[in-house]
Amino acid sequence: MRFPETFPELGTERLRLQALRADDAEALFAIFADPEVMRYWSRPPMRELAEAEALVADATAAFAAGDSFRWGLRSDAEDRVIGTCSLFHLDAQNGRAEIGYALRRPSWGQGLMQEALRAVIGYAFDARGLDLGRIEADLDPHNQASARLLERLGFAREGLLRERWTVAGVTTDSLIMGLLRREWRP
Repeated sequence: MRFPETFPELGTERLRLQALRADDAEALFAIFADPEVMRYWSRPPMRELAEAEALVADATAAFAAGDSFRWGLRSDAEDRVIGTCSLFHLDAQNGRAEIGYALRRPSWGQGLMQEALRAVIGYAFDARGLDLGRIEADLDPHNQASARLLERLGFAREGLLRERWTVAGVTTDSLIMGLLRREWRP
C-alpha cells in the first residue's frame, strides 16, 4: 500500500470527491444531524455544529497521519458537500481497509453513492492508487438498502457479529461484508 502525499481528488460522471474543507462544516452538520441518515450508524446524530467542525479537523489530521481518507462528495450541480465516503482502518501489512459512507436524504435513490463508491473502490484497488487487496464494510443488518448497494458492487456477506454496537441505549448487530480486488469489476 502506498499512501499519497497529497489528498487524491476523484471524479465521476456527476460528482467530485475532494478533501473536506472548514467551510463544509454546515453541510456536514445537516447530513450527520439527520436522524434518518444516522439511523444505522454506530453513533448518534450530531447535536452541535462544533461536532461537524471537529469531523473536518479530524479528517484532515487523519489523512496527514496516514490513517484514513474522508472524501466530501460534491455534485456537479452545486458546490456543496452532499455526502462523504471514507477509507479507514488502513492496514498496510495486510493490504486492507474499511469503507464507510453517508449521503444527505434529498440525494437518496439517484445512484450517487454507487457512483462515488465505484470511484473510491477503484482508487483503493488500483496499483497506482492504494494497491489494496481487500475492502471491508461493517453495517447494521437492518440497513438493507446499504447491503444491496454493496452487493451490487460485488461485496459478499461474510458474517454477523452479534450485539456489537450500543447507540442511544439500543444494542445492534454488525453485518460484515467484504470485497477482494480479484472480485472487483470496475
